[in-house]
Amino acid sequence: MKKFLLLMVFCSMMLSSMADQLVLIETTGFTQTKILILNPLIKAHYYQEKLVIATIESPIREKYTVLQDNPWNNGLSYYVVYTHAGMMQEYTNTIAGKASLLYTSDNLLVVGIDESKEGQLQPAKNDGMVRLFNKAVRLAESSKRRPVRLTDPDPFVLDLINQVDAANLTATVQHLQDYGTRNAYQPASIEAQNWIAGQFEALGLSVEIMNFSMPGGNASDNVIATMQGTVYPDEYVICGSHYDSYSNSGLAPGADDNASGTAAVIELARILSQYTFDRTIVFCTFSGEEYGLYGSEAYASRCADQNMDIQGYFNLDMIGYLQNGSPVHTDLIYPPSAQELADFYTDVCATYLPDFLVETGVLIGGDSDHTSFNNNGFMGIFPFEDGDNYSPYIHTSNDNIGPSYNNETQAGIFAQASLASIVTMANRLNPPRNLIAFAGDNQVELNWDTMEGIDHFIVYRDNVAIASPESNQYLDADVINEISYTYYITAIYSESGDESDASNTATVTPMPPLSLPFFTDFESGTAYWETSQGWGLSSSASHSPSHSLADSPTGQYGNSVVSYASLRAFGLEGNFDEVTLSFWNKFDLEADYDYVWLEISTDGMNWTQLDEFNGVQSGWQKKTYELTAYIGEPHVQLRFHFMSDVYVTGDGIYIDDFEISRVITGVEEMKPILSIYPNPAYETVHVQYTGKPTETLQLFDVYGNLVRSWPLNGRESIDVSGLAPGIYFLRPGKSEQQGGRPLMIR
Repeated sequence: MKKFLLLMVFCSMMLSSMADQLVLIETTGFTQTKILILNPLIKAHYYQEKLVIATIESPIREKYTVLQDNPWNNGLSYYVVYTHAGMMQEYTNTIAGKASLLYTSDNLLVVGIDESKEGQLQPAKNDGMVRLFNKAVRLAESSKRRPVRLTDPDPFVLDLINQVDAANLTATVQHLQDYGTRNAYQPASIEAQNWIAGQFEALGLSVEIMNFSMPGGNASDNVIATMQGTVYPDEYVICGSHYDSYSNSGLAPGADDNASGTAAVIELARILSQYTFDRTIVFCTFSGEEYGLYGSEAYASRCADQNMDIQGYFNLDMIGYLQNGSPVHTDLIYPPSAQELADFYTDVCATYLPDFLVETGVLIGGDSDHTSFNNNGFMGIFPFEDGDNYSPYIHTSNDNIGPSYNNETQAGIFAQASLASIVTMANRLNPPRNLIAFAGDNQVELNWDTMEGIDHFIVYRDNVAIASPESNQYLDADVINEISYTYYITAIYSESGDESDASNTATVTPMPPLSLPFFTDFESGTAYWETSQGWGLSSSASHSPSHSLADSPTGQYGNSVVSYASLRAFGLEGNFDEVTLSFWNKFDLEADYDYVWLEISTDGMNWTQLDEFNGVQSGWQKKTYELTAYIGEPHVQLRFHFMSDVYVTGDGIYIDDFEISRVITGVEEMKPILSIYPNPAYETVHVQYTGKPTETLQLFDVYGNLVRSWPLNGRESIDVSGLAPGIYFLRPGKSEQQGGRPLMIR
């Protein structure tokens, strides 16, 4: 009986130690934040540039603050509540006895509350809040396109901009203000919802009243109006606002917050509904924003579940207040993951509204519906009236036309900026997609998807147009081995003659066939290696000097991963006696569950295991293998094969100074091997030389003229500053390496 009780206590302790924890992690910046969000050990629910709130199942190496144990099985709802130092104590007194204060900082709180007993949590007086849901945030993926090229303004877009009538915005603000309150739980908010739906229906748009749940019971819903695209109907451009309002006491007229943004969405729908566009445009007015972004989260989450291709979300919230003496401008609010969309909006404004100043802003006292899109894997931006000097009347009965909505002209300009961005995005020509580059011997083969209605394509290499093929493939033979090149493609449309935006970019390094001896320290990249599922170049650990090959270069590997790093095939036909493989390695792999195998094949299909790596090897060790048994084989290939199970992860494996050497008739061959990085270079080139002793390192131009030379013994870097941009050849003095290593100076 005692043994049974001890066992029960032990099991209880183990279950407790493995229970989920809601934690807050402060980071050094978005790079670390992104790594945490992508970490399979962490389920991130909310993030700022330097903060992540997440659920963890077991301790992580980053420092964190535990907010709640077993957070999702206790009936509590969790919120990030924004407030400021002057209101902090007043708000905490208000929620005392109803909610648990889990974390405080200068401008935000994390609160847990049982809303089934206490009802809907209320926001702070002039600030907002975000509901945390038990789901993982998804970061938007960059399209990897070149920035959009805007030259002269499009007359069609200019005509649409001029149709924006700021007086219409004010009239709509007045109508919405006249409801007295549009609090999501009040009947007047449902009246406003139905009126907005009627406005969209009168324009001939397809309208949906999208129902969603809120913890306080029955409430108003989202109004979603859709105008289907004629060319790319499955690609979406979305603009949105919230129409609900809030006040701590009395009426909540919500003129600036946010009848102003809703009025702009309706005005854009009025203008754009008269035309057709290539992509589908969606006009959203959300409810539940003031209580934690409920409406937009429900919609954005549904979009993510349906895998909608959303090109961008443009938020309109509080656009009608201007502090006396301030110029009309916008503070553009967005996370770093939406930088591409922010740049697009900024470029459009510079083209069509050059006097409208767009500044990157920070919103300390709240949040808005763009966050729901960014958390669900889309890009959303929030052009805001002023991050520091926004209306002081919001969330009060004085949020009326006059004191709060006080600048009709500014509201009109905000509407024009969003209209120009939406139309430009909805009608921009589709670029070529899925560009793939295959590097060969002094050549690069390019392939991309076929397209309809195209006269020809333009191939760009290192930002310079080099060819105009009519088909979806091109062979570039005007390249030099060991130099990296970056390509992208544009399309010239037959009907208009216009050039599209650019495709994704592809960077490759042409190389000669792999020959022995072979050495790489991965300082010039991963030439000769084909990698999958995360394998790549890492600067986190190296044997020499600063890079290595790793299965998970940016952090811990994921669960249930099978991946490979394969060396290009080579032949072992020749007059030599021995062949040896060696490399340095270190690893952190879950013992008995996660493995890396070194494998060899003579046909590319059947593989033989040479070694197995498992557990932890914290220091660098050299491994050596005899390949003499494979002499005479015309096709030999080596690969690292990684596999992880469904649970614990680790840092993975690092490979460096990978070498295949051979011995001819009892004498080891000493073919000079010169490693250089970076390449291309600007001022300094790091060098590593393996071969016969030599005294000098020589640099030649393409005509064979000696340009510079340096003493080589003990040298680790050379100064190439002052050289004209171009291609040079670097080689050890008196070496037999004809031509030398190509080096591009930029």
